[in-house]
Amino acid sequence: MFDRELLLRIELAGVAAWPALETAAFDGWLWRFSDGGSQRANSVSTLDYRGSDVEASIDEAERRYALRGAPPMFQVSDISMPGDLDGRLARRGYRVNDPCSTLVKPCEPQPADAGVVYLDRASAAWFDCYASVITPSRRRTAPRILERVPQAGVFCGLVQDGRIIATVLGVPRDGVIIAECVATLSQARGRGAASRVMRGLEGWGAVRGCRHVALQAVVSNVAAQALYKSLGYREHGRYHLRVKD
Repeated sequence: MFDRELLLRIELAGVAAWPALETAAFDGWLWRFSDGGSQRANSVSTLDYRGSDVEASIDEAERRYALRGAPPMFQVSDISMPGDLDGRLARRGYRVNDPCSTLVKPCEPQPADAGVVYLDRASAAWFDCYASVITPSRRRTAPRILERVPQAGVFCGLVQDGRIIATVLGVPRDGVIIAECVATLSQARGRGAASRVMRGLEGWGAVRGCRHVALQAVVSNVAAQALYKSLGYREHGRYHLRVKD
């Protein structure tokens, strides 16, 4: 059964876990800008709406992005407000980009893994592993976003032969721990590295009282979807980006 309250907590935790470099709250929405790279950190979060004129609110978001020389983008989920936002954006010429699924599982204790390390902040070795799987534009922006991650977060890495070969960032909020920055070095794939670091994060969250662990993955990424399914994650909602070129 669809649990709207849980999905809202997950979505809000996701916003907090990957903080944009610049934000502005208006009419219940959160406008986000990070000078390229991450799409979520350069889109409007639409989990609440308190305005009286939706079209005027969209105009305001577009105005703000125009001032930054960036295309306007909205993150539209199953619980976006108002409920007809997706249709309004479509009629204004916004296209759908990168449909994603919100995946969740109960956060449960895990056996200790001596290969998993837990860092307060992203070390150079941790970032090098994560950066190996992202685009150049994301590599440029990611360090500044990672510096803004809440202090409660943890940077997990799987170490092999003195080198970090897999990463995940976990940020707990309101009983949910959000997983971000899941990455494995190309030469280490297919050997269970991602599963080990993900279990390490889940165990860390369980010890700290988190009831659910959640992440958001591109629907078309078949390998990632298969990995998360094997770990017990199940889809609890979807979102996509609407962008106007």
